[in-house]
Amino acid sequence: MVMLSNGKNKLELVRLNLSLELLTLQRLEVSPSSSAAAGNGGLSMKSKERIMQIKRKKISYFMCPEPAKNWVDIVSVPLMMAYVTRYFFGTDKLRPNAFAVRGFNGVTTGVIHCDDMAILSQWLKCITDNILRLTQMQIKLYKRIFALGEQIEYMGWLNKGLISKYFWSKGSKPRFLIIKGTEVMLFDSPPMNSPGLSKLKVAYKVYHTIFRVVKESDTVDSRQHCFLLHNLGHKPQYLSVETPQELLRIENSWITSIINLARKTFAVKYHEKRGVFVVDWQNGFSLTEGADATIVWQYKFSQLRGSSDDGKSKLKLNFQIHGKKAIETKELECQVVQSLLFCTYAFYRAKIACISREPRINQ
Repeated sequence: MVMLSNGKNKLELVRLNLSLELLTLQRLEVSPSSSAAAGNGGLSMKSKERIMQIKRKKISYFMCPEPAKNWVDIVSVPLMMAYVTRYFFGTDKLRPNAFAVRGFNGVTTGVIHCDDMAILSQWLKCITDNILRLTQMQIKLYKRIFALGEQIEYMGWLNKGLISKYFWSKGSKPRFLIIKGTEVMLFDSPPMNSPGLSKLKVAYKVYHTIFRVVKESDTVDSRQHCFLLHNLGHKPQYLSVETPQELLRIENSWITSIINLARKTFAVKYHEKRGVFVVDWQNGFSLTEGADATIVWQYKFSQLRGSSDDGKSKLKLNFQIHGKKAIETKELECQVVQSLLFCTYAFYRAKIACISREPRINQ
């Protein structure tokens, strides 16, 4: 049993009924028949006859019927694509021992208050586990529709921070994130079918977007589990989720999307010769020349030590020589130098993250 807030600082006792697809709130009410009996001195005519019989036999006690009570549904929230939050709406402030659930259709539970953190954690886990199961079922259905390179890797709710030019958070708004193939999509509300995917708010290419988890010491407000999406030609997106497990799911899905992409190539000039710069998930960075793609030089991701560019067409990449402290600099010329640079670091960050947490990638 938990307490429900009606938005006017009044609490009422309610019961939560959880199934795979629905979260239902119920309140205890006296049945109409019991109310009618209450108007008759609290007893029905049959009960009164029974008491009179007992009195005639001079028995020193009498029996009163228990008032009939029933649990009545207040609201039912569908858990498919549902949004669970502990935060006051639009803020970075946590509700003490309380949460709310909002369905994709806009139906909400209101604020549910628990007696302590242990009960709160149990309810949150049960509800979010069911939402995750339903989401995975939906992703499997989409797999029948989309080609191999367009599969959905992630779907779920997050909060988008509102950023000023000084990079301070001014609040947040819920957004629905989908990572599909090489695309990163943000929606105001979750798409419930494949045509709904076209109603997106923002779309990025995963290879033009740098994903970075924000350290707890670097967060701009009190929200936890934050990350940055820095996309070519757009302002950074400051985003957060409710749990560390959800942040890990997003990062793992991001890495999977890069792995499936496998490689990207760019036409460049190196020492005034035409060539192809290759970013490859397995082999790292390389430069090839000629029709037979002869490798001129090649480095692993771990050898990249930095870069600089002129903002136009020239890029310098600094690599550490394997087994030595010496640094080699390779200067490239590319007509889409920013695209090349973002792709380089999108692969690089995904690779480093993958290596650092490889045992957990398949969780």
